[in-house]
Amino acid sequence: MSQGLVPIELLPLLFFTALMVYALAMGSADLARSLIRLAALAAGAGCLVVWGVAALFYESWGQPVIDEFYATAIIERRLGALWTGWLLIALAALPAVFALREAWRLKTAR
Repeated sequence: MSQGLVPIELLPLLFFTALMVYALAMGSADLARSLIRLAALAAGAGCLVVWGVAALFYESWGQPVIDEFYATAIIERRLGALWTGWLLIALAALPAVFALREAWRLKTAR
């Protein structure tokens, strides 16, 4: 029996794709690109939150999620699971704030 691609394995791909889409959509202020930037920031923040929660529950279910992505595994080895979880959740606030700023700019521009 072949093991399929587990959805959590796509988390690093989604995260870096969201970052690249955000960077590529930075050149214009039209509505479509603004919505794309907003969605990319939300996806990036969501990925960081998932990694953070997985690190907080490292012993019970989060170990495969953290160990699957090399960067989170390194952070977990250096800081420990609890500090890694809180760090990743705190880092998720950064794209979330940018997403809220983008939404506010969309609201005021229209």
